[in-house]
Amino acid sequence: MDEASREYAAALKLDPPAEATAEQIALAHRFLPRLYVTPVEPFRLQDFGVILHPSRRIIAYHLFWEDDIDFPEDNDPCDHEVLWVEYSGGKKTITGLSTYFHGRILRGSGQALQDAQAHGERPRVNVQWGKHGSLPLGWEKLPIVANEGDSEKKFYPVGRPITLLDYNRGTYEKLAKEGRRLPEHPLGRRWPKKFVGSWEDFTDFSRLMDPAELLSSRQMIRVSRWNSATINQHFLRYNFRPKTEWPE
Repeated sequence: MDEASREYAAALKLDPPAEATAEQIALAHRFLPRLYVTPVEPFRLQDFGVILHPSRRIIAYHLFWEDDIDFPEDNDPCDHEVLWVEYSGGKKTITGLSTYFHGRILRGSGQALQDAQAHGERPRVNVQWGKHGSLPLGWEKLPIVANEGDSEKKFYPVGRPITLLDYNRGTYEKLAKEGRRLPEHPLGRRWPKKFVGSWEDFTDFSRLMDPAELLSSRQMIRVSRWNSATINQHFLRYNFRPKTEWPE
């Protein structure tokens, strides 16, 4: 992390981030995602940051959860997730939603955009219990290809397209039957070892966790092309795992 920080600092000397104007702050709030977790989500959202791209109509919303249920040993004192919202030239309407999901990028469907437009342009994102994969509305029908690196690989087909419904059901089966990775690791001793409840409970995204208060109180908002560098140099004093900068 020390080496990365030096490189981040050097990059931002060449292309420094800008303070957000009042108009840009209002824009970030206009398209702020509505986050829905299950009633039994074990981790809190501890930080929240926003990066507006200086030349594209896209905003990155960065979520920093307390941790990831499967990785007590990874030396990351948070679970870093990210969402991206694209908006119209008139800056009034959402035109795209993408979410980071365990190394993949999910693209929100028309259903997700229609729901956002019905809620003041704020998109709804459901949050996977304990693991924090971000799910746009209509996620059940989205395609995904599981791979050998997925910890739940024996609970769904690997190497071919399946629906995100099947993938997430496999995640539930793993967490409910076998439990999380490293259940005896001392750093995770206070965490749930398994998901206790039904599939319906696992997908009961009914508890709103609105990031508006965190955004207003912490004021972690900048204008930059460089997400990870800006987070490291301007937002957080603790380590985080860099994620995709911008979706294609």
